[in-house]
Amino acid sequence: MIDVTKTYCNPIPLPDYPLGRNCFNFGWKHRADFRETADPTVIYEDGKWYLYPSCGMVYWTEDFRTWNHVHMEPYDCGYAPTVVKHKGKFYLTACSAPLYVADNPLGPFRNIGNFVKPDGEIYLCDDPMIYSDDDERIYLYSGCGGGIKGVELDSDDPTKLLHDPVTMFDMDTENHVWERMGDWNQDGSYSWVEGAWMYKREGTYYLIYSGPGTEWVTYAMGAYKSKSPMGPWEYMKTSPFLLNRHGLVRAPGHGSVVEGPNNTLWVFYTCLVGYGGNFERRCGFDPIGFDENGDIIPTKSTENPQWVPGYKEDPHLGNDAGLIPLTQNIGPAVESSMAPGRDGIYACDDSLITWWQPAADDPDPTLTVKMSEEGLNIYSMRIMWRDVGMDFKKGIMPGPFQYKVEAMGMDDQWVCVLDKSDNTVDMLIDYLPVTQMRAKAVRLRICGHPENIEPGVINFTVFGNWTPIKK
Repeated sequence: MIDVTKTYCNPIPLPDYPLGRNCFNFGWKHRADFRETADPTVIYEDGKWYLYPSCGMVYWTEDFRTWNHVHMEPYDCGYAPTVVKHKGKFYLTACSAPLYVADNPLGPFRNIGNFVKPDGEIYLCDDPMIYSDDDERIYLYSGCGGGIKGVELDSDDPTKLLHDPVTMFDMDTENHVWERMGDWNQDGSYSWVEGAWMYKREGTYYLIYSGPGTEWVTYAMGAYKSKSPMGPWEYMKTSPFLLNRHGLVRAPGHGSVVEGPNNTLWVFYTCLVGYGGNFERRCGFDPIGFDENGDIIPTKSTENPQWVPGYKEDPHLGNDAGLIPLTQNIGPAVESSMAPGRDGIYACDDSLITWWQPAADDPDPTLTVKMSEEGLNIYSMRIMWRDVGMDFKKGIMPGPFQYKVEAMGMDDQWVCVLDKSDNTVDMLIDYLPVTQMRAKAVRLRICGHPENIEPGVINFTVFGNWTPIKK
């Protein structure tokens, strides 16, 4: 048997997914109001991991499965927040934001002013990352397009720049094909080289960055290496070390690298949805490791259940929990009803821009997926919702969905394997264990949804395996 309580699944199931920042920009073009998290900074402090994403902060966890949401002050200080512990204090900033300070990771954070150059000019930067070295010197890296800049800050007053910002490296679309814009890296005229993150290992500094842009499936993470936090820099030959163009967790970029339990190393990243607009995104995380040359080993973002940090000694050598999707493009997927063009198969098609939506007058919406007459072993399930009709300007806001998951056993009888019919937690994405059993089919039953919202199911996946029952 597999202990599903020791697994997680991307995208990260976070409560209270915030509204996308561009939904508040009336000049920004998007298909519909959407929810968004992106650009995750993760830090570890006193046995807890704190996740600071764009649009709404902060989330924390002790087990990497259950994330808790705290409305921190400031709740949303701008895109791409960065948090660092320096000399016992926690410093926070974001795109074109001032610097904040707090005594603990949850705040409240106090505004201590803008970054200031030696000549007194205010320094506003995008996609910032603050890095505190082990000698207590502190640095600011930034860049959102074209290249990455760096500057040393005053260790006692980090609002003060000790010198003018210096270019660490520029975009290189001629030599680095993956930095070229477009879903096929076809456009080398520019690159959104961005999302800097610094990580130090055995005396080597890794200045991690992303490109060519968060809206393309080619979005990925690479790095430069140096023996000094200000360079000179050498391109890491295994770049991009994180890439995935397909599936439900695609375009992984702009994130952070953080040490987890038992000296393991994890990369947190942004991944693309892209229906509501270019900035409709989610977050995920996966283990990474280093090769004999000190380069980060290339990997792909995952969308099937993985072992939680701390479960395996060397997760970068293989962290898959051995559970596969049993409901993807199989069936048929039979819906009790559907809105025009929103067939049941769209909940099982491995796409984030399609969904099943029952008819508005359906009193008991169900989606049934036949898996195998021989039966399959079911262990867990993931669901991703779309808030159809959400419109913050009209006061139509998101909230909890209620549902059940049922399974048909080998005796052809239906049983409930997961009951969320009384759910009061707003989970736009959820990943949960189900009652483990041998099943021929599974059924999703929608029991309730937020007022004035029509429920859309982007993805309904039951995970398990086909291993025969030993006689």
